[in-house]
Amino acid sequence: MKDVSNIFDHYRISARSIWNTSFWPIKELRDWDCVDEFDEIQRILFDQLVLSRVGREFPRTNLFRAPISFFRVIPTSKSSPVMIQNPRPGQPRGYWDHPMKCIGPEEAEMHFVDYFDWNRFDFVDFQYYRAIIAKFDGHPELAGREALVERMNARVYLTEGDNEPL
Repeated sequence: MKDVSNIFDHYRISARSIWNTSFWPIKELRDWDCVDEFDEIQRILFDQLVLSRVGREFPRTNLFRAPISFFRVIPTSKSSPVMIQNPRPGQPRGYWDHPMKCIGPEEAEMHFVDYFDWNRFDFVDFQYYRAIIAKFDGHPELAGREALVERMNARVYLTEGDNEPL
């Protein structure tokens, strides 16, 4: 695996700068149509600033909606803080309050989905990696759930040889 965190950081800084300087300051632009437009800009940026730099392809329409299995989010310490989705009956997404609060680099396989901020209409930092847990040693019930890991507590790695089918 190859550490591509610097490539992700370049994208992160570029995308958040566009939102924070061009969209967020203009109050009348802050609506769901604006967010949708920005999401399309993000997909283009990610395609050009991340995927093209690592020589991989992923359907643009699936970016930030589906996990990208060749990008692994790996915590940097044995007790990196994590928030894991905790579903509730009748709630499609659940809450981020699962009792598992820490994760180590060898415990789980997490695939990158997106960066995450709590408020889509505010200043953004893209502080968290949003990932899907593909497997979690000792906790198979957590496979398929979303996880948030602070960017400063994880790295992103490109796996060798397993490209997503188009």
